[in-house]
Amino acid sequence: MTDRQTSTKGDVVPLFRRARIENDPEIRNRRAVISVRPPAVSSAPAVADLTGKPKALFLVGLGGTGKTMLARWLGWRMAEQGRSALIAALDPQNRTLADWFAGVAEPETSDMHHTARWTRDVLDHMTAEKISGLLDFGGGDVSLLKLVDMAPDLASRMVADGVEPVACYCLGPRIDDLTPLQSLREAGFRPRSTLLILNEGRVDSTLSREEAFARVMRHSDLLGAVGEGAVTIWMPRLEPDVAARIEGKRLTFGMARDGLVPEGATFDPIGGFERSMVRRWLERMDQEFAPVASWLP
Repeated sequence: MTDRQTSTKGDVVPLFRRARIENDPEIRNRRAVISVRPPAVSSAPAVADLTGKPKALFLVGLGGTGKTMLARWLGWRMAEQGRSALIAALDPQNRTLADWFAGVAEPETSDMHHTARWTRDVLDHMTAEKISGLLDFGGGDVSLLKLVDMAPDLASRMVADGVEPVACYCLGPRIDDLTPLQSLREAGFRPRSTLLILNEGRVDSTLSREEAFARVMRHSDLLGAVGEGAVTIWMPRLEPDVAARIEGKRLTFGMARDGLVPEGATFDPIGGFERSMVRRWLERMDQEFAPVASWLP
């Protein structure tokens, strides 16, 4: 007999030898002096304890770097732990968060100027009410850049008003994926709590994650952020076909793990082997994000 959920919880080996790249010149997205063999990324920087503080998570990254998947995990994790936060979908090309969470806030248009003003109002509300929020930005950094242009002291002002901004940069192994990090840092958006999330799901299966991300991890944009206290986190790989099945069925990660489906659904849950894969992925997500657990809503 098929198990079905009756209620939901919460609101919301390669053929050719691979070339060595250690001595490759750095590729710049826009401009800067090429760095020469910068030091390795520190794996254990000091992490601030944000327990009990309201937080605003700015999810930023180019398309396909895992922003929305991360947002879904963060929202599900929050609900599982009995907490709540404002969730805002600001990606004009992907506003599917409302399919998983009730009450997701969205701007009325996709115009970046309107979105920047709307985001400002949302942040004002969060600071006035001292509540946490999860903001999923679209395609990188355009509307957020506009907001930072209007308010260059955005991060420090939020801290002074009692809400801790947490910048979450989702990165794939392409150098171009560093563009939002570079442009926002150049604009002055440098929260003291910054996550650099390296998405293993974007790694070619013939490479190790370290090989795939070597150029990104030794790039001066990433190293500059790490030098100012940013924390690097590996986002574990969930097999693409399993991830696509979960998304296509509009399952929360908890439903997928437990073999459940939404109330009223006429399709079967995912299979037992896939459930085990999801369970292991969730365990690994908790392990990877444990050092910054107090930064999450």
